Amino acid sequence: MSKSLILRKISAVMTAAAIFLCCSVSVYAAQSEYANADKLYSRNGDESIYISEDNFLYNFKGEQPGVSICGYVGESTDITIPHIINGREVSAIYKDSFAGNETLESVSFPNSIKEIGANCFNGCTKLTTVKLATGVNQFEDVFCDCPALESMVFPQGVHSIQDSFKNCTSLSYVKFARSVSTIGDHSFSGCTSLRKIDWLGGIIKLGNAFDDCPAIESVAIPEGVVLIDGAFDNCDSLKKITFPETLLYITGGFTNCSSLTEVELPQKLLFVNEAFNNCESLSKLKYCESTTISETAFIKCPKLVVETKYDSLLHILGWCAMIIIMAIAGYLTFRLLTFMAGNILRKKQQEQEQLI
Repeated sequence: MSKSLILRKISAVMTAAAIFLCCSVSVYAAQSEYANADKLYSRNGDESIYISEDNFLYNFKGEQPGVSICGYVGESTDITIPHIINGREVSAIYKDSFAGNETLESVSFPNSIKEIGANCFNGCTKLTTVKLATGVNQFEDVFCDCPALESMVFPQGVHSIQDSFKNCTSLSYVKFARSVSTIGDHSFSGCTSLRKIDWLGGIIKLGNAFDDCPAIESVAIPEGVVLIDGAFDNCDSLKKITFPETLLYITGGFTNCSSLTEVELPQKLLFVNEAFNNCESLSKLKYCESTTISETAFIKCPKLVVETKYDSLLHILGWCAMIIIMAIAGYLTFRLLTFMAGNILRKKQQEQEQLI
């Protein structure tokens, strides 16, 4: 066999070995990449939905970076939203993700969640427990129509609650962190079992947030609230309200509170309008003369008796002014009487001198 033929065979064998080695490395790399890749769950046009090892569905849409949860296909009734999926941070829960789920009983959130989409947990009929984390700062149209939900504690970091928790008929207790500054209209409307509300302050405006909550019997509005624009309408068991000294305006909020018997408005309150209409049992109202009461503020309150109270500072100043005036008047009277007595004494002395 010639040397050239031997060299060609050796070259062919080495080439084949090199090709085999390269193919093996490529296949291994592909297999490794596939093992760590996102597992496709479904595809709808250009939108891809993936599934995690613990059966959460997720995608990459939304305003927040990272991945967004968009559903769950597991069998557990108690779920914890993961912090990390396939090396990526879970930053949001997409809208409608768990809406209408009839098996979910509890859900916990990690601090990485910054956004919970609208209608996300609405209509979860067996949901009893929600454990929030500090990442979410706003709730809007979330957890409505969850009739088994029993309590809500909002952690520090939550700023705004809008149109959420409506018709949660088993909800009996709510606690707000100091960071909560706004509770919007109808946020807790129709929570027929709600009895206790804990506030830590920080709220500036109360919208029509707790209307149609017939189990509330007393409420203490927290310091810091400046405006009440509807709050406890149709709460027909409400008997006692305590207002903060920071309150400046009431433009609605206690209509049809048929058990309310007495109201004492704070001293710095400037204006009241359409606030206590149809409070049939309301018999006593105390307010300062500096407060403007609209003609529409107490319509259809047949038992109402109004008592004007004075601002304590003005009251004290008034008494001080009166005491000073009385003191001056007393002093002047004393001087006048002394002067007159002196004149009388001098005249008598003159008469006696003339007789002598």
